[in-house]
Amino acid sequence: MFPFELARYKIINDEVKPLFATEEDYEAAEWVISFFKEGRKVGDILEDIKYLAKVYDEKLVKGLAREYLKRCKLDKESPIEPIIIRRELFTGGPALTEEEREKRVNEVKTKLGLDPLRFLYSDLDEERVIVQLPFMTPEELIKLYNMSLLQTLLLKSYRMLVYVKGNWKEIIRNSKYLGLMYFAYDNPIRLEFVGPGALLKMTEKYGRNLAILSKFVVNSPEWVIEADVILGKKKNTYRMKVRKFPLIKAEIEEEDKKRFDSSVEENFYKDFRRIVKDWDLQREPEPLVVGDRLFIPDFVAAKRNLKIYIEIVGFWTKEYLENKLEKLKMVNKPMLVLANEELSYQDFSDLNVILYEKKVDITKVYNWLKEYEAKHLTIEKVEINISDNMVSIDELLRRLNVDRTSLLKSLENLQNYIKIGNCLIRIDYLEELKKKQFKGQKLSQLTKEYGECIHYVLEHLGYKLKWINISDAVVEK
Repeated sequence: MFPFELARYKIINDEVKPLFATEEDYEAAEWVISFFKEGRKVGDILEDIKYLAKVYDEKLVKGLAREYLKRCKLDKESPIEPIIIRRELFTGGPALTEEEREKRVNEVKTKLGLDPLRFLYSDLDEERVIVQLPFMTPEELIKLYNMSLLQTLLLKSYRMLVYVKGNWKEIIRNSKYLGLMYFAYDNPIRLEFVGPGALLKMTEKYGRNLAILSKFVVNSPEWVIEADVILGKKKNTYRMKVRKFPLIKAEIEEEDKKRFDSSVEENFYKDFRRIVKDWDLQREPEPLVVGDRLFIPDFVAAKRNLKIYIEIVGFWTKEYLENKLEKLKMVNKPMLVLANEELSYQDFSDLNVILYEKKVDITKVYNWLKEYEAKHLTIEKVEINISDNMVSIDELLRRLNVDRTSLLKSLENLQNYIKIGNCLIRIDYLEELKKKQFKGQKLSQLTKEYGECIHYVLEHLGYKLKWINISDAVVEK
């Protein structure tokens, strides 16, 4: 993107048409590239570009120069704030002779441990020096310029409607990660995004994230963008329509591929995975069809035959919230809504809702899931074939790949074994253990010989443990 004053467009009736660079502008792009040389100051280059702007379109030339400069490698920034360097140099007043000047420079150099003249104005981009140029053809520069022009105009949009083929799921997911308000429609697939201009207070972050999303759109095999753009002092609305064309390119950087925009979502995901062990939480569930719309919940929690879709509802515009709640009520799937408590005035009837203030209480979520599980989990009949003398329930769960509820229910009818604590003990083997004398033996040695289940057996047989250190104990009767 570049400053809006560099955006080139024309208005015809109620339409705004971006003036994208074309093959005819290759020569201008080639000249811009030629002005950049390693070892030159940025300020000197930009000064020379002004002369080039008298030959070609000024906005085009300046926009091309900004795009090329973004990809140049500049010399290192000062390790110390340049304002501190200037203060050290100038606090002694003017240096009237070359001797005084050299003396003061050396004093500051010794004191700060750097060359003060090199970094004196390094906080100003114009004073920085180009150390490496990108390998870029005029055609590539034109493509990057056109992408920035499109993004710049989208920053003025009231809404953006996108028709895409191929990667629409990726676009929806990225819009969620970026915290953008959207509506998705089926037949044909089209995605509508609320633009910065629709917000009561346009935020720089929201506009930047919409611009990031447009990169994913442009990388689609086929795409059309329709946007309502607000321009001029009178804030008139114009329609913009752009189809996929060859001379445009989106560079998606690593920082664009963020996973979460909301700290609430990120903390919920981390806390759930850390605390809840018997439910699997996924961030990218499959899209759900709700009427003529598509809906991708924030998360899905799964356990055996159960799936609970989870949506975190933050604080957005009133109209968007009402639309979203209406859509949630139409979802014909088990749904849990985690809503900001500031929205408690909203109509959450017919929805399973847990309110949160700054952070979701995972305990409340887990308790709700357990209640749902008790009502809806299908108890499977588990066939248990074991020959172990002793085996833990956790080990059986791992071997049989079943849920704990179904396993425990099936154990009620198991012959020849008794459940002690979290272990199953063969009855005849327990009779053998009763005849043994464990008094005075160390727990570590017994665990090595019999396994972890010996803890429960000792307690069942009436023994007690006297701990002698943090990891071992002596068995007492």
